[in-house]
Amino acid sequence: MASSIDLHPPIHWGQTLHNVSLRVGLTDVKYPKIDINESSIKFQATGCSGSRGEQLYSFEIELYNKIDAKASSYKISDREINVNLKKNTPDTNNPWPRLTKTSAKLPWLKADFDKMTFSEDESDHEQKKPTFNKNFDDDIYKSFRQDTRRTKPKGLVDLRTNWLLFYNLFQFMAYLWVFTRLMIHFMVNGHLKNGYRIVENPIKLCQSLAILEIIHPLIGFTKGDWLSPLMQFLARNLILFVVINYNHQIKPSPIISYLFLVWSFVELFRYPYYGIRLLNKQSRIITWFRYTLWIILYPLGAFIEGVIIYKSLDYYHSNRYFTVDLPNKINFSFNFALFLRIYLVILPLGLVQMMQHMWNQRKKALIKKNE
Repeated sequence: MASSIDLHPPIHWGQTLHNVSLRVGLTDVKYPKIDINESSIKFQATGCSGSRGEQLYSFEIELYNKIDAKASSYKISDREINVNLKKNTPDTNNPWPRLTKTSAKLPWLKADFDKMTFSEDESDHEQKKPTFNKNFDDDIYKSFRQDTRRTKPKGLVDLRTNWLLFYNLFQFMAYLWVFTRLMIHFMVNGHLKNGYRIVENPIKLCQSLAILEIIHPLIGFTKGDWLSPLMQFLARNLILFVVINYNHQIKPSPIISYLFLVWSFVELFRYPYYGIRLLNKQSRIITWFRYTLWIILYPLGAFIEGVIIYKSLDYYHSNRYFTVDLPNKINFSFNFALFLRIYLVILPLGLVQMMQHMWNQRKKALIKKNE
């Protein structure tokens, strides 16, 4: 086992009668090179792990036993890389005592005992338990017993999943209500004026609750990045709670309704996508819409936000809202209208970065990875 690169991603491995599984803890994976042969697996990719940011990671593992390379596969998702290695023969009474051929301990390689199952007649309603024989590595067995004591109760895991399902369902239903209410308003009146008055409270509630998408990865409820949700949360709430909320001249304008329609239409596919992933399900239609609609809606939304800010410049310049003038006790000045002008310059740069990020996510989600 050797690697020319010092950075190794965290790996958890497990096994069943017929397969060995590897869970590589990397997000935002780019340029993956994965080579699986009958006796080893080689990996190299750029990605993020923990607080390191984007780095180049690699590993090479010489496997404990030979596998069927042709029947093995891997899948790259937003949160991790899952590798499935097909054993040549089932190991009913002889599970692999370790993943590697040698007994050297690797700090970045750990056993995933939730996936150590060897009994073929286990009930789906019973907790699967690993069976070990005398050949199983003593250190791994001790680690298993310690992990069993430390493992969170199943009820806690179910509570987390149920909460995330509830959150995604609530946000989906709320944005569906906003979108539907604005469309009904348009069909009845033939215009979208005063749309803000109709959906003000639900859209504010949705955008306030979005702070949970920053908290969830920070407390370990999800494995995603917290920085991207933070940037979107700050940008949208600047527009909603500050620029629009205090500008009484622009509130009746139909452009506000256009913005809310774009925001809500994006979320009508984002939250269901997260929901089906929590249920370990897949929907090609929802996935396609989730990673395709943004190509049009993100630039459109950014354009509308820019127009709203531009039309609000004179209002905030003349009324001096959120502006701090000198002299004052803290000897500090702040011109909110100037800040909005600077934000208009930064807005396209942020859009380009977000588009690049989403395009990389789209390639990983919609383009199949083959050996």
